[in-house]
Amino acid sequence: MKRESLFILFTFIFSLFGFSQGKISFRAEWQYHDDENFPGIEKFVGKVVFTHENTIGYCDSAYSYINENYTIAFGNPVKIFINDTISLYGDQVMYNGNNKMTTITGKVILKDNSSALYTDNLTYDINHDFGYFPFWGRMINQSDTLTSNTGYYYTKDKIVFLRGDVKLVNPSYEMNCDSLRYDTKNEVVYFISPTRLLSDENEIYTRSGWYDTRQDFALLVDHVELYNENQKLTGDSLFYDKNKKFGIGWNNIVVTDTSKGYVVKGNYIEYSEIGGNSMATDRALLIMINASDSLYLHADTLKLMFDSLQNPLQIHAFNRAKFYSYDMQGACDSMVYIINDSTLTMYYNPVLWSGENQLTADTIRFTILDSIHTKLELCKAGFIVSSLYEDTEFNQIKGAFIVGLIENNKLIQVDVVNNAECIYYIVDEDTALIGINVSLTSEMKLLFTDNKIDRIHYYNKPDGKIYADAQLKKEDRLLRDFRWLARYRPIEISDIFHTPMPRFKQGQLSEPALNTDQ
Repeated sequence: MKRESLFILFTFIFSLFGFSQGKISFRAEWQYHDDENFPGIEKFVGKVVFTHENTIGYCDSAYSYINENYTIAFGNPVKIFINDTISLYGDQVMYNGNNKMTTITGKVILKDNSSALYTDNLTYDINHDFGYFPFWGRMINQSDTLTSNTGYYYTKDKIVFLRGDVKLVNPSYEMNCDSLRYDTKNEVVYFISPTRLLSDENEIYTRSGWYDTRQDFALLVDHVELYNENQKLTGDSLFYDKNKKFGIGWNNIVVTDTSKGYVVKGNYIEYSEIGGNSMATDRALLIMINASDSLYLHADTLKLMFDSLQNPLQIHAFNRAKFYSYDMQGACDSMVYIINDSTLTMYYNPVLWSGENQLTADTIRFTILDSIHTKLELCKAGFIVSSLYEDTEFNQIKGAFIVGLIENNKLIQVDVVNNAECIYYIVDEDTALIGINVSLTSEMKLLFTDNKIDRIHYYNKPDGKIYADAQLKKEDRLLRDFRWLARYRPIEISDIFHTPMPRFKQGQLSEPALNTDQ
């Protein structure tokens, strides 16, 4: 019982210290008191000044409820100054000296050294340094103008929380959302609800993040979308600098250009809207869209170079590059596509598959001649292989330099220049083996039908013969440096992310049935 009595006593003393405040004092030209009709009320008229601790107010007239330590002030406008940092203006002010709560109505303005808030109804808590407006309000802070249905402004922390039909307008963007937080000192917007940002150059959607309106850059997170005239970017997170028109995206980033017909994907992307370089890595994927057969390219890193009009100039794919299209697939360590020259060059242990044919060389180069024709060059140590009888026998063509012609994504002609070698299996219509042509010459031409060797022409008399199956030993059925690389070939799009080609050749195959590069 004694302990409970002490607790009640301490609680009472604490409440006295917590809520007992000094009385509001007044100064005016006239003071009226009618204790009979208006007991406990003093009326002040004419250049009224009322003070309470660090708060001073100016008005035309005021009613003071002496016992309640409460006043109602009127003016055109009433002016209140708090701690020399906050200014309040309005037609009517109700001020409570006990809890230091102020309610202002009619053409309300709250000003500090960084911003101004306009509304018709405001409650300001002097003890906790914040104001609340329950109805529409407008805040102006430097070049930012914010409006909302309701809001809280924490004047000490310089933070405003807005809710309900929120709009922020500045020279760069118009932002619309249900709720946001705004730092008036640093001019930073914090997105706490789905938000749309609209400018003359682009449109952005985000669910979270922040935007520095002073320096014009932002960090956007949680399902970000960015649109400009021809491009769309989506992803989990995006850092975007509007001054440089440059962004960095993380996780599930997709850039789509409908006018140029390409899509770039990756978990890390550096993106430029006004030319220069863009880069993708971490499961990077480039899709070159074509109505008949799109190309899918993966590498550790993809770099795209653009001119100022966002026209692509070059595409670089380096480290473990691999691509897939329906009619053609390829793999190498690095490749470069020069757009203006329509030339694609594959470096470091490249391999190309077209139909049943595997093509390798030290370097492979494509040049697009027109909409249906492509020139193919196997530069140094060119080798073309196709398999028969479930990868147990192989047609082989080898030469120092090989030039091919592709028509409608199918190989139709090959010219072998210098040191041409050939092992070719001659079969009848039922694929029964007739003989094996083993020949050596300086140059030869091969014609293809449906990606299969149809005819061979020798420019010079070849050194060779046709062997019966039983006459040619197993070790003589493979040309020097033969490799069968079927295990690296992508059969579907997802395969380009697996089993990359080694950067360098790792010897030659001694047993063709292994189907591997050893």
